[in-house]
Amino acid sequence: MRLLDVPYIKQRPELPSGCEVTALAMALSYYGEDVDKLSLAREMPIDKTSVERNEDGTIRIWGDPEDGFVGDPFDNGITINPNPLKQVAEKYRSGSSALYGKAWDVIETHVANDRPVLVWFTIHHDMPTPRVWHTPAGKVVQAPRPLHCIVVTGADDDYVYFHDCESTEKSGEHVKVGKTQFIRIYDEMGRRALVIT
Repeated sequence: MRLLDVPYIKQRPELPSGCEVTALAMALSYYGEDVDKLSLAREMPIDKTSVERNEDGTIRIWGDPEDGFVGDPFDNGITINPNPLKQVAEKYRSGSSALYGKAWDVIETHVANDRPVLVWFTIHHDMPTPRVWHTPAGKVVQAPRPLHCIVVTGADDDYVYFHDCESTEKSGEHVKVGKTQFIRIYDEMGRRALVIT
């Protein structure tokens, strides 16, 4: 098995909440695009809805990651979904695909065909815990935590390999997680992905 030679980029210290654009910068760099994670962060659509919390501190109302990044990637933020992030990717490479609800084998096929795939995952690669809030319009947003975004660089029968821009491991390059565990997390995180072509 061959791993995709994706350049590795760390998200910190500049982007404490900017894993998605950092992952996008890695995937675009794979194709030789001269892009900067900070420029991508400034190009992202932002949902400017202010957070409102319940008495226990949980989020009651916030933005819609399907409209844009919720929060501030340079400070305290949550996430952006594949569709609005695809808008940023399209400025550099046309033909990318935002995937929702696709089985893992779809992702694996893209990677096997030399296309890096951003996958909405978890920090520390643990199973997520549910988190829900509403938009001001009443839409229910599912945002399991601790939410993260990684770039898949390969897979074999036993493991999935990826770049983790938040990794505490030596480099964060080609981190591996058991395939069964990886797929369980991918499923629980809502099966969200962005293929960069």
